Amino acid sequence: MITCNQFCNTFAVSIDSAVFEEVKRRAERKRNYIISRFGDGNGARLTEKYMLELMRDELCSFTLEQSTRLAVGGV
Repeated sequence: MITCNQFCNTFAVSIDSAVFEEVKRRAERKRNYIISRFGDGNGARLTEKYMLELMRDELCSFTLEQSTRLAVGGV
């Protein structure tokens, strides 16, 4: 199980636990979808490393979404 500290240390970022939980939830959903469509890649998509990569991608996406909302005056 990946912790917030582990994620932050791996990618040299600082995020709060609410952001971490959202990123983790999105990454798990994405991984489950990929596995349902394409299989687990002989276990490769079940590894912690793969999950960390998905979480990194989701953090970028989440951060961009938040920045865009602020830029257009949303909440």
